[in-house]
Amino acid sequence: MPSPALTIASATLAALALLLTLLSLQVSRLRMRHRQTWGDGGHKDLAVAVRTHGNTLEQSLLFGLLVLALAQVGGTATAALAAVCSAFVLARVLYCTAAFGRRLPWRQAAHALTLLCQLAATLLLVCAAWSH
Repeated sequence: MPSPALTIASATLAALALLLTLLSLQVSRLRMRHRQTWGDGGHKDLAVAVRTHGNTLEQSLLFGLLVLALAQVGGTATAALAAVCSAFVLARVLYCTAAFGRRLPWRQAAHALTLLCQLAATLLLVCAAWSH
């Protein structure tokens, strides 16, 4: 039976994988609509979709690695890990919603929350590794 930390990490990664798949489908849909196989062709909606997918992917990769390392190292409070993971997924969904809705203040707040979650996960990992 997997540890609670591994279960939380797995659920987080599954949620992020679903989000990234939906974003990829949005890019593909817009590429077909605009008949644009490379770049954005000057189409603002396609440019936003590509950037939103790319930004979410690059942020999720680092966070995913941190969460997997936390699950492996152990020693992190389950509630703390669940809180950081939930906040990160929420931040990414908010970021995507704000990007597509062209709500700059919300997008900036979501990005700030993303960075705070990454820093929190990093600190949790350092503390867990240090205590072993």
